[in-house]
Amino acid sequence: MRFGWSPKDTSVRIRGVAKIVALVFIALYAGLYIWAPFSDTGDAIVINLLLVIAASLTAGVTTMILRRYEPTEIARRIWLYFAIGLWLWVMAELTFGYLDITREEVAIGIPDVFWAAAYIFFAHAIFLQYRLLAQPNKQELWRLVGFAIAALLVLYVLLYRVLIVWVGAESQLNAAVNSFYPVADLFLAAVAIWLIRHFRGGVFARPWLGLLAFSFTDLLYAFIDTSGIYDQASDWTFLFDTAYIVAYLVLGLGILAQWAFLKYGLRSPD
Repeated sequence: MRFGWSPKDTSVRIRGVAKIVALVFIALYAGLYIWAPFSDTGDAIVINLLLVIAASLTAGVTTMILRRYEPTEIARRIWLYFAIGLWLWVMAELTFGYLDITREEVAIGIPDVFWAAAYIFFAHAIFLQYRLLAQPNKQELWRLVGFAIAALLVLYVLLYRVLIVWVGAESQLNAAVNSFYPVADLFLAAVAIWLIRHFRGGVFARPWLGLLAFSFTDLLYAFIDTSGIYDQASDWTFLFDTAYIVAYLVLGLGILAQWAFLKYGLRSPD
């Protein structure tokens, strides 16, 4: 705490500055995307670099949070798994960016391995969060796990059928992969909302809700990529790419709010 500010003042100022920086970051990204002031390769490098920076900042703040807990605390384990998932996303963005710069088109492959693997750690983090708050017995726990798996499969199959039948997917593999991300995001966010309503959030509240933003962007991408619109460099392409980096920043701001709460002990107003 500096300049004679109270903990509340410091928390408010940190979050306020972060919001301003996020807005400037979005404006910079959108401006560079629209005007494309460099060569094709230069533009691709800058755009992908900004995305990697946004992902890295989000993962970095998460890492700062887990370090505020003792190694024996369950909350540290929760944040550890969440951080691992986000760093896997950083690896995915780095890999995708490299392929985007060196190739004309990035097919489904290594980046998707990193993106998909991250959800294993996200799921385990929210599983630990639920077990910590609800403290269910084994029977209740297995019943919940079974219901969760069934719900995920139903949502996944429904979205896959929509992309195949209604959107007219050009590739069944693309439809299968693109169906996974929005369903996984939405499911994790839905569980987080349920935890917040019933247990007042625990160590996760706003951070998990940030996944709702990714659910929207991933659903948008599923439709425009499956239908072939994304590769046409249309307004829809710009809308998705901008919304995608916004999702990272929304998630990052939510995590920063949690860090400020842990450091200063006060929730600042939105």
